[in-house]
Amino acid sequence: MKLLKAAVFFVFSLVALVVGVLFSSRNSQAVSLDLIFFQLPPLSMAIWLLLSLATGMLLCAFIYSFITFKLKRHNGQLQRQLSKLNATQSNQKIP
Repeated sequence: MKLLKAAVFFVFSLVALVVGVLFSSRNSQAVSLDLIFFQLPPLSMAIWLLLSLATGMLLCAFIYSFITFKLKRHNGQLQRQLSKLNATQSNQKIP
């Protein structure tokens, strides 16, 4: 099973590499981004697109980590409440 996972990962990585090379070869024209207050230097369109993709992915991961932290903390509180309820229930005598 590990060998199959490694083979699938290798194939997907190879396909992603080929697609990336094709993408960057077809988008090689230099483009400078003009932001409101300053202008960025000209780079190939592929680099700008990949940078924006990476920035978006990092931003989403950062936001998702806060959501995950909040949910794990709430889950811990609920687990502690459940243990207290189970402890009080086991201490009570059943008639």
